[in-house]
Amino acid sequence: MTPNKEDYLKIIYELGEHGEKISNKQIAAKMSVSAPAVSEMVKKLLQEGLILKDKQAGYRLTNEGMALTSALYRKHRLIEVFLMNHLGYTADEIHEEAEVLEHTVSDIFIERLDKLLNYPKVCPHGGTIPQQGEPLVEKYHTTLKGTAKKGSYILKRVQDNFQLLKYMEQHALKIGDELTLLEYDDFAGAYTIEKDGRQLQITSAVAAQIYVEKRA
Repeated sequence: MTPNKEDYLKIIYELGEHGEKISNKQIAAKMSVSAPAVSEMVKKLLQEGLILKDKQAGYRLTNEGMALTSALYRKHRLIEVFLMNHLGYTADEIHEEAEVLEHTVSDIFIERLDKLLNYPKVCPHGGTIPQQGEPLVEKYHTTLKGTAKKGSYILKRVQDNFQLLKYMEQHALKIGDELTLLEYDDFAGAYTIEKDGRQLQITSAVAAQIYVEKRA
């Protein structure tokens, strides 16, 4: 399994989280590659039985593809915990480093790292760390875009997207923050939120990548 194939599987999984029909165009945009490159890779993944093409959902992972993807997320997220807790990386720095390391470390290394870290359940970005051999089941699925209802929320998870993580760092947003959705402008696709008395307007693209829980 090449790193490029692994990245495609992760992208297909991430796109599938939103419940939208997954197309070559969406994959190309997410991967920042050409449409022909996506077509060629998708063909290989279909032939290898790692994905299926469904009329309703577009592309989706097979059981084998999901098992490989879960193992990748397990590696990536355990590495992120290690980088932050033991090497002093910040939340916005760890993603790119983990992207490289997840393709190179062995399963033995990961199991020993898991033990060293005392078996963490979530990564620094709020994502679930699946157990060895278990499917990835995220605890938080509701995005700010998915709710769009005024009120108070707790920021629980964000997608592992480098640009998003830099954006959050620039605006002092982090996991566990209480956010108040003050207004949603449907025409502009903009969300006005408040944190610690400070207002911030975020785009629909950002709101689709942050996961929240309604504050009780």
